[in-house]
Amino acid sequence: MRKFLLLLVLLAFALPAFAAPKTAKKEDAPAEEKINFDLPRWVVILGVYKDFPEAKADAQKFSKAGKIPFSMRGNIFDKKGLHYPKNFEDELYAGEYLARRGNATREGDKELEEHLSIERSDGYQGFAKGYYIVVGTIAETSKDGLAQAERFKAFAPDTYVKKTTIYMGCLH
Repeated sequence: MRKFLLLLVLLAFALPAFAAPKTAKKEDAPAEEKINFDLPRWVVILGVYKDFPEAKADAQKFSKAGKIPFSMRGNIFDKKGLHYPKNFEDELYAGEYLARRGNATREGDKELEEHLSIERSDGYQGFAKGYYIVVGTIAETSKDGLAQAERFKAFAPDTYVKKTTIYMGCLH
């Protein structure tokens, strides 16, 4: 019986050493890093239109006056509105609309670092829906957006800057 009691006492002291390690409390654990791809951007808008043909005419006029290329960014306009064609090279966006997120685009075999484009206002968070907007640039800071707006006002006097949030992560 003494051997049995001695064995129990030893086990009582030894078992905690072999037990599973204590898990950290939730508040002790390091917070998971979450990367936010929704970034503030300032859209420089040269004009706002209810009708696409009027927007396109002004975009082409601004392009000529400012010597800045105009690009449809691969979009077409038809009874469905402004969108990529069904045979668009990126099957994920074929037949759909994807708002401009930056300033570079491809026009045929040329890479354009700067261009004017027509965008759907509902493609941007916080913009009124149902309009076509002529976009001059998308700036990363308010200061840059305002400076660019001043440049565009020389040939597009109604130019203004509107802040939005744009998802800048991978879309695939």
